[in-house]
Amino acid sequence: MSKEILIIDDDESVAWVIEKTLSTVGYKIETESTIKSGLSRLNGKSKLVILDLILPDGHGIDALKKIRKEHPEVSVIVISAHGRMESTIEAMKQGAYDYLDKPFDIEELKIVVNKAYDDLLIRRELKELKALHPDSDPLQMIGRSKKMQKVFKEIGKVANKDITVLITGQSGTGKELVSRAIHHNSYRKDFPFIAINSASIPGNLLESELFGWKKGAFSGAMESRKGSIAAAEGGTLFLDEIGELDLNLQAKLLRFMQDMEYTPLGSNEVVKANIRIIGATNKNLKNACKKEQFREDLYYRFNVVEIKLPPLKDRSEDILPLCEHIITISSKKYNTAYKELSEDAKSFLMSYAWPGNVRELENTLKRALILSDGSIIDKKDLMVSDPSIYSIQDFLEEKLNKYLSQLSKLENGNLYENIITEVEKALINIIMKEAKGNQLKASKILGINRNTLRAKISQYKINI
Repeated sequence: MSKEILIIDDDESVAWVIEKTLSTVGYKIETESTIKSGLSRLNGKSKLVILDLILPDGHGIDALKKIRKEHPEVSVIVISAHGRMESTIEAMKQGAYDYLDKPFDIEELKIVVNKAYDDLLIRRELKELKALHPDSDPLQMIGRSKKMQKVFKEIGKVANKDITVLITGQSGTGKELVSRAIHHNSYRKDFPFIAINSASIPGNLLESELFGWKKGAFSGAMESRKGSIAAAEGGTLFLDEIGELDLNLQAKLLRFMQDMEYTPLGSNEVVKANIRIIGATNKNLKNACKKEQFREDLYYRFNVVEIKLPPLKDRSEDILPLCEHIITISSKKYNTAYKELSEDAKSFLMSYAWPGNVRELENTLKRALILSDGSIIDKKDLMVSDPSIYSIQDFLEEKLNKYLSQLSKLENGNLYENIITEVEKALINIIMKEAKGNQLKASKILGINRNTLRAKISQYKINI
């Protein structure tokens, strides 16, 4: 790939400095002073653009949006003499590779440009590799493990048999995805699939959400409204977290499931329904029945066929294929380049227990895909919610790398002493709060002499 750069900036002196600097390290430079003329140069050859924000014929953010839409393979470095927080955030939000304030450091410009160009090369190689593998269906369930193969077989067996199915498993294991797979492989696939999370709707509202209401049925019912059962007519109604249903609504739902008839709130009309019901729960409903928290007759009405989803930790061979699938789908959804996982990242992903299951894995990868720099997702980019998986060294290195540019600008240049002082001060402050001001207890936790702790408290003026 040719090392071509297009500069779009009406400040001739700035363009001259950039051209002089980058041409000496092997880049071929083209310069335009307006958005219109600059965009006309994007003929597929210029893979890197340095774009000013304030131009004679418009704002650079508008040009950035157009470039990202029409030339997604192009990387854009935004520069501006009017640096503001809003401009920086908006530029990065719209897909800029980086943002530099004028006057910028020439060496910093070289580093950013070289890094952007290296990333372009990696992205091209990844694109060529990905072209050898067809994209997965976003609804496709990923699983090579025996446990997931068993789930797939069970989906195939029940899909076209119009029976009620109960899907069980921990939160985040993909219960709704299984229900959608059942629906999309059934004869009802051309009719609606409606999903209701029973835990997210207050009990007094869930009944009206399911059965609908007539105008004037209650205060605020200014007009009639269909419920989820009517909306799912001919198709599938998925009720997630059925273990959270209150007992009164459980009785009404049981009556509906027995007769497939219901009466909207405020109405005397009996409505026939033609839907399939799939339920899901992360609770042990048998235990809930014993504690009289769930109706036993409703449990057996749901549990005609039960499909049990394994936690992610019990199917570790599925983790890396899931990662590839999630990154592929998410990079398209969020309009980012496809990014590879480093070996350290892969090792971490395989060793972590994933208490939040596939949902936690998906959220972790999406965040890393959007926020990580470059074309590689590394271990440090996978900041999951459980801090215990990181060593103190991992944590400190991640924080120091993030703020190193600011820390290195301390006037006295005594970076080591300043960092050590701030870490020690913060640590003592935290432990003193944990010990509720008890210096003896705090000194034992810290593993230091009480007199040393007292001297440090005085030195750092820590309030106790």
